[in-house]
Amino acid sequence: MKKLAIILLAFATVALTFSLIPFLLNYPYSNSENSGPANYWELIIMMAYEHKFLLPGIIALFAGLILFYKHKNYEEMP
Repeated sequence: MKKLAIILLAFATVALTFSLIPFLLNYPYSNSENSGPANYWELIIMMAYEHKFLLPGIIALFAGLILFYKHKNYEEMP
C-alpha cells in the first residue's frame, strides 16, 4: 500500500511538472495545418498545452496522499 502511494505521488510530481510547461515555454512552431511534432519533446509540449497531464496528475496526487495518510494512520494504531 505504501509503495503504491509513493508511485502515485511520483507520477503526480512528474505529470504536474509537465503541466507547468505552458507557463515556461512557447507553443512549438508549426508551418502548416497538419504538421506534427518534430521530436518527443515537442510532443510533450503540445500535450501540455492541451492539458493532458493536469487532470491525471491531480487525481494521482490526491489518491497518493489519501493512501499515504491512510497507511500512516494504520501504522499508528495499536
